Amino acid sequence: MAGCSRRASRLSTTPPSKYDRPRPSFDNRLATLARPLNFRQLEAFRAVMLTGSMTGAGHAMSISQPAVSRLIHDLEHELKLVLFQRQGVQIIATEAAVRLYSEVERHFTGADRIREAARAIRLSTAGYLHVGTMPNLASHCLPEAIGLLLRDHPDIIVSVHPDSSINLVSMLLHAQLDIVFGTMPPDPDGLEHDPFPSTQAVCVMPAAHPLARKKRISVNDLDGQDFVALGQASRQRMQLNNAMLTAGVRPNIRVETMHSSSAIGYVSRGIGIAVIDPIAIIGHRTPKVAIRPFTPAISLDFSAVYRRNVPRPDAAAALTRALRRVVDDKLGELGARTPRTGKD
Repeated sequence: MAGCSRRASRLSTTPPSKYDRPRPSFDNRLATLARPLNFRQLEAFRAVMLTGSMTGAGHAMSISQPAVSRLIHDLEHELKLVLFQRQGVQIIATEAAVRLYSEVERHFTGADRIREAARAIRLSTAGYLHVGTMPNLASHCLPEAIGLLLRDHPDIIVSVHPDSSINLVSMLLHAQLDIVFGTMPPDPDGLEHDPFPSTQAVCVMPAAHPLARKKRISVNDLDGQDFVALGQASRQRMQLNNAMLTAGVRPNIRVETMHSSSAIGYVSRGIGIAVIDPIAIIGHRTPKVAIRPFTPAISLDFSAVYRRNVPRPDAAAALTRALRRVVDDKLGELGARTPRTGKD
């Protein structure tokens, strides 16, 4: 018995490892999850996602590869998630890592804006203007309008973010953008907007297509035709689908694309015809493509969208005025201008 007592005494003097310690209570685990996350761990996670390796992340952060591995290990422990798996010498991001990355990137976007603002203050410049835009405007109309803006405001740095209106409005509500040129959401809580003039969808087709001989294309003409369609979530696609359903029309869809501007490329290569926003044609006109009015009318609208009860930057208002002039002039050249429905 004495020998047993001596062995028990020796065991009791050995500090328990972290794996031998009692598991924390549920309340303690909640408290752990509620602690602010370590910024350096998030920085390491982002660097690994961007570079694809621990070594690349180490170079980006100017630290060693083992230091990156430790930061990732600690983050996984903190979040109770497996973020990366090893396959030979490679690491593969898990589904959890991919889902987490979008939130981390949003966090860093906000941090980057703080750095940009600080830089603008140091340089005593007028600062940054963060602009979100639907892709139809991004390649031609908006660059021309920004040129007009910078002529009068040379100290401004304009940061342009092309994306879908849904994503852009979300960024605007999270204060990641100053202004959005896009479609106003059905439930505009927290937003206000200045509408641009409405446009009417047009039909585009290869110049040698039999329908190009017609002066106007109706929805009935689409029946059985090879067709380039916009994405299912597009408001314009929904309007066109309703018109085709009413008329009993069924085109032969060959390609679906998210943006009207890319639809023109497919049409010019003879893949099919399309019904698109005339703004998308600006800068993409080619003899290979014929443009015709389309019936029934499909009205297309976009706006300059701001956050409600937040002062509008003077540069955002100036850019909106410049873009109005550019869009109006370009639509006039196309013969697609419609009566104004917005503010001048």
